[in-house]
Amino acid sequence: VVAVAVAVSAGIVITASVSGDDGIGVRPLTDTAVWTTVIPTIGTAEGLPTNRLLASVLQVRGLDCRTAQVGTGFVVADGLIATVAHVVAGITAPTVEVAGEEVTARVVGFDPVSDLALLRPLRTLDLPPALDLGTAVAGTLGTVLVHGGADGPVALPVAVRRLIRATGDDIYGRPADGRDALEITATIRTGHSGAPVVDGSGAVVGVLFSRLRGGGSVAYAVQAGELSRLLEETAHKATPTGPCL
Repeated sequence: VVAVAVAVSAGIVITASVSGDDGIGVRPLTDTAVWTTVIPTIGTAEGLPTNRLLASVLQVRGLDCRTAQVGTGFVVADGLIATVAHVVAGITAPTVEVAGEEVTARVVGFDPVSDLALLRPLRTLDLPPALDLGTAVAGTLGTVLVHGGADGPVALPVAVRRLIRATGDDIYGRPADGRDALEITATIRTGHSGAPVVDGSGAVVGVLFSRLRGGGSVAYAVQAGELSRLLEETAHKATPTGPCL
């Protein structure tokens, strides 16, 4: 399935195809966005304490109806782990890798519209420090903290190009109201969905959910404000993850 993104800037309409991570069996999202400002280059924020931040980045795994799902997650408030909903959709017992150990978790927050999910490990763990949430500013540099599988967590340079309102279908292809998102410049691949996008102060300003098919290094992240709302609404009990994608 190919989705469509429409950009409106200075009266110019641009059309491109948007897809989710290729190769892991997820349904692409449909984005229609109004873009406001742009920075065309990529770089890294100076002085960012990436080693400390990377300690809070984990790998999320699970088996749905058809295939193994792999994504990135990160520690947030109250001992929870944030990731994207399309990685855990249809999975009742996802696992997270903490200090080299695979631990079963429970999904306690799940929003197919914003494509965000919250997990809680089923046993008490000494989790790394929670990452703070912040607000993105267009035209700034930062880092996306991805889990590279056998390579462990890796920091990649990112530029926040535009703040957008992404509208269209939810992760199941159902009509939805949309979510606040970021268009970013970053080189990502399968398994990076759910990675935190952090600004120069180390605050999470977005959660990576998609890349632009054929768009080189263009990718998309849900704004951290959407994650804040899910954290406020989470009842800290098992939450259905819907059908498989």
